[in-house]
Amino acid sequence: MNQKQIKKKYVVNLERLQAICSRNYGLFLRLLPLKYELDQHWHFDVSTGLSFELQVAEISRYTEKFVLRQTDNHLPQCLKTEIEFRIYHDAQMLEVVGYQQQNNLRANNPYPNDKLHLPDEKYQVNCLLKDWLNLVVNQNNQKSGVLPLTSPLI
Repeated sequence: MNQKQIKKKYVVNLERLQAICSRNYGLFLRLLPLKYELDQHWHFDVSTGLSFELQVAEISRYTEKFVLRQTDNHLPQCLKTEIEFRIYHDAQMLEVVGYQQQNNLRANNPYPNDKLHLPDEKYQVNCLLKDWLNLVVNQNNQKSGVLPLTSPLI
C-alpha cells in the first residue's frame, strides 16, 4: 500500500505573534528617549566588533518606522543584520516588517517554497528582535545599576 502523508497546513498562532509584538513594544520603549526626530540615529556597541545603528525612518501620528542595522566593518554587507520594524502606539505593538532587504514578511509561508522561507518566519524574526532588545536593555541596565529585565519565552 502506498499512502501519501497529508501535511497539515501551518496556521498562524495570532495570540503568540501578538504577544511577542507587545513584548517588543515594551522593551523598545525602554531604549527610546522621550523626544526624537525623523532620521535621528543611535549607536549601540553590543560587544567588541559587534555594533548596531538604530534610525528613525518614518514618523506619523500613531505609527513610526525604525531600521536597525549592524555596522561592523569586518563583515560583508550580505551578512550584516538589517531589521525594519513599525511601532503602533495605539495598539502598543511593535512588528517586524522587513528583514535582510526582504519586505512584506508573511505570517504564514507555504512550505516548501522557492525562496526557502520557513512557515513561521515572521514570528521567528520578531523573536530575533526580542532577543536583541533584551540584550541591549540589559546592557543599559547594567551600566545604570538597574536590575536586569528579562523577557520570558513566549
